[in-house]
Amino acid sequence: MEAEIITIGDELLIGQTIDTNSAYFGQQLGGIGISIKRKTAISDHAQAILDALAEAFSRVDLVIMTGGLGPTKDDITKKTLCTYYQCGYRRDENVLAHLAQIFEARGRLMLETNQVQADVPALCETLHNAVGTAPGMWFDRNGKVLVSLPGVPGEVYHLTEERVIPKLKAKFPLPTIQHRTLVTLQKAESLLSRQLEPFEASLPPHLSLAYLPSFNMVKLRLSQTIQNSDIPESDDIDRYFVLLQQAIVEDVFCLGDIDPALYLSKYLINNNISFTTAESCTGGWVAHRLMQAPGISAVYPGSLVAYANEVKSQELGVDRAIIETYGAVSENCALAMANGVREKFGVDLAIATTGIAGPGGGSKEKPVGFVYIAVCTANEQMCKSFRLFGNREQIIQRSSNAALWMVKQLLKLPTDSAA
Repeated sequence: MEAEIITIGDELLIGQTIDTNSAYFGQQLGGIGISIKRKTAISDHAQAILDALAEAFSRVDLVIMTGGLGPTKDDITKKTLCTYYQCGYRRDENVLAHLAQIFEARGRLMLETNQVQADVPALCETLHNAVGTAPGMWFDRNGKVLVSLPGVPGEVYHLTEERVIPKLKAKFPLPTIQHRTLVTLQKAESLLSRQLEPFEASLPPHLSLAYLPSFNMVKLRLSQTIQNSDIPESDDIDRYFVLLQQAIVEDVFCLGDIDPALYLSKYLINNNISFTTAESCTGGWVAHRLMQAPGISAVYPGSLVAYANEVKSQELGVDRAIIETYGAVSENCALAMANGVREKFGVDLAIATTGIAGPGGGSKEKPVGFVYIAVCTANEQMCKSFRLFGNREQIIQRSSNAALWMVKQLLKLPTDSAA
């Protein structure tokens, strides 16, 4: 089944607000067998809404619309939907009671402007919004469904998961979609694709492989679509997922749709491996990513951002002769930073980064994107240089993923190790 998304709001068109709802819909609806074929952003004008609805319903049977359901005059979605469906309003007493409860809890007086949010088009089914004031609305006419939701992401998530998806499953004959995902680091999408050509050629029609690249990381998602006429349960996806792992066994970082930093953090926590970082060009980003896991304080005492050469020497004990002879962006400096910070914090593992994130500061010998990363324990150490590309933010992101990959190499973590 195919669907379209219509997002309403001038703030979306001028870039003041980033549309994250559409990406969310793609994930949630894709998981139940509904593919998004088009998304359209339009202004807060009645004719724009009417035109967008007419065009969308000429192509699909399901339209998801967000925005324009607030109590102010510029929120015109409900009024326009009354025009589209040629109906008037009805006051939903359940919504009104919910509003009264919210305003009472906040110690605020509910004005008539707020009460108007309980007025919905007469032909819609109200979708109760337990986390906000604007209800969602479900329209079903001639087999074509329109779902109108507020634009606030938290309310969109609640309404979609608690109200919309159950109704869509009941309304439409949807296939069963299953996914298995693994994460690779430090191998280009094109190289993975070439390596996996025989595997992809062996897939039966109900299985498909998707490549999801981001900052020298590629997630591989194996998907299985089972139609209602098929056997309800099949182990094909698990069998082929094992074959996928075997085909690129050296490149798999971890299994599951998980941030590799979170995976590694959990591994360090569960195995009581204390760690720290000494970062120059990444400015603390490696530490930031690794400390997101709950319970990380048990193995992470702190870290140090050593951007200036003086800080590298004074706080990490990097010999000034190293910087003068080899430069701050060098293997010698990276290793000295890693060993220095490990000793300073008394931990098992240390990560150090030094490089040129740009946009300036590069040279012919050491261009922008040239980065050294060192990882060390009491008994082992590793240092590698990387030629990374992109803008400053992208180089920092890619550096952090490279650091995670190096930690796995040094610790010799097996692919199927449980975090």
